[in-house]
Amino acid sequence: MSWNINGYNVLETVIELSIIWIIIFYAFRFLQGTRGGVVIRGLIVLLLPLWLLQMVPARIAQFDRLDFFADQFLTGLFLLLIIIFQPELRQAAVRVSQSGMFARFRNTSSVGNTTISAIANASVFLGRNQFGGLIAIERENKVEDHIVGGQHLDAEVSSPLLQSIFWPNNPLHDLGLIINGDRVMKASVQFPLADESAMLSAELGSRHRAGVGLSMRCDALIIIISEQTGRISFADHGELTFIERDEVEAELADRLNPSVEAVTPEQTSTEETSNATTTSTEHAE
Repeated sequence: MSWNINGYNVLETVIELSIIWIIIFYAFRFLQGTRGGVVIRGLIVLLLPLWLLQMVPARIAQFDRLDFFADQFLTGLFLLLIIIFQPELRQAAVRVSQSGMFARFRNTSSVGNTTISAIANASVFLGRNQFGGLIAIERENKVEDHIVGGQHLDAEVSSPLLQSIFWPNNPLHDLGLIINGDRVMKASVQFPLADESAMLSAELGSRHRAGVGLSMRCDALIIIISEQTGRISFADHGELTFIERDEVEAELADRLNPSVEAVTPEQTSTEETSNATTTSTEHAE
């Protein structure tokens, strides 16, 4: 039996309103803290008088020109929103493509544990010596459409190689480095700078802005080593996160190979102690 009020099916209305509010909630949650959130508030202030311009002529059957103006403006508002929210829409599309439901369709370059250890060791070395570094690790999306220049290398990833590339006065130490799988593909690459929507602190320099800028345009994981402070940060999907030096390797393994449990130095030490104890017991027997 259907329950109607003023000709509306109550159950159908509740379902529709729930879906609409869920969409609005997640849209505002995604835009919170970005330039899009500020734009939304401005649009609300703008749409209220436009809505009145449509309602008043419809009620009193006058002011047809105002009604026409409001109707035409609202018709073109959809295209205007696409232009305004282009960075946010692109970032949302990248996040959706990286969600769990599409995991089986990904063609992500595999990053071996040896490579992860080499990158982590080099990052910690650069941080301790306050040598600046900028490393982009490709996942599914290639970075070629977003970078400029660079010296082609195609060399196996190793900690000494990464350290030497970012060593001061090395011809390739400026700008960024591209890693795909277990290979260093390019060095001295220019990354795109983040725009105002990233809302980065004024204290951050061009290296951090370049890392965040590239992460906003593709799904690459960017490692940023500050030359001023030696701090290590990750830029991932437009978000900048500071990483402790003793957590870099575990964090890299978790972000690049989430299905593989990272082995921490403490776990390695425990396993070695356990193996040594077992061997000693066997010899005693």
